[in-house]
Amino acid sequence: MLIDSLIKAAEPKVKHRIWVISDLQQSLPERATHCMTRAMADFLTLNKEVELVNYLGDSVEGADLGFIRQMTEMQMEELSKITAPVYYIPGNHDFDYYCFKTYREREKIPMTIPFIEMVKDNPQWHVPADMTKMSFTVDLGDIALVYFPDHADPEGKWFTTHGEVRGDKGFYPYWGDAYKAVMEDIAALGKPVLTFSHYSYPGGNREAPLFRNFFPLAPNIRMHFYGHAHIGDAKWAGKDCHRKICGVDDHPVMQINCASLENYRGSAIRSVIVEWYEDDEIGILFRNHTLHVWDDYMVVRKGDGIRSPEID
Repeated sequence: MLIDSLIKAAEPKVKHRIWVISDLQQSLPERATHCMTRAMADFLTLNKEVELVNYLGDSVEGADLGFIRQMTEMQMEELSKITAPVYYIPGNHDFDYYCFKTYREREKIPMTIPFIEMVKDNPQWHVPADMTKMSFTVDLGDIALVYFPDHADPEGKWFTTHGEVRGDKGFYPYWGDAYKAVMEDIAALGKPVLTFSHYSYPGGNREAPLFRNFFPLAPNIRMHFYGHAHIGDAKWAGKDCHRKICGVDDHPVMQINCASLENYRGSAIRSVIVEWYEDDEIGILFRNHTLHVWDDYMVVRKGDGIRSPEID
């Protein structure tokens, strides 16, 4: 196929390769196992070595601790089939257990995210070191990756999901100035940056209202990657449910929908491979694990997404 030949032709130029997965999001272990094992088996057939895996949240769903444990162990086992480190950031369904215990059963418990508690001691897995922080950075030398996880107070006074503050908003320590400071820190990195979150900036599918506080974005942000809006899920993503690529409001920056690693809500088991080429172009490879094919392949030139002085 033409897409396969184009991807193969670009192989010698790859400097960094990242596998982005998101939203396995099943409440039943057998469904999670079906989707995850199919995705991993198909990924292994590609023979593409990745520098790291970015897992953008919603690894599980529901509050059954036994099921969560089974699904967590299965995912650790599957991802151990590759040697790349896994960077995990929580999304809204990572708070299902805490919300069920707190608001349904009226128990007073500290902030608890079972999936993160179970994977954090696995040396392959990297989770936010401080759950109160709204961002963290991974430096790859010539480029940097910046993550915006859902974050929370250890006592549960506040937490974020769906791009909004839950609990007592009066205790939330970040608002406009804090979000602007993150953009200043990104600009100060002085290198191209890719950003990752469970949610999109404004302009994307099921955007995070809090992310408007980031505007204007740092000028060195090249592209954004998100989950949450399962491709093909019209119930939650509406008329744009099949949209994989879109812009950021008021910015010449593309954002890529990487969801979802399941085909019960989404229309296929999907993920995205990001390739950073030696000439600073970016390749986006959309993989359909259900059909074992590339759905789409996009290459973005160095200048796209970088704001520069107007040329006469």
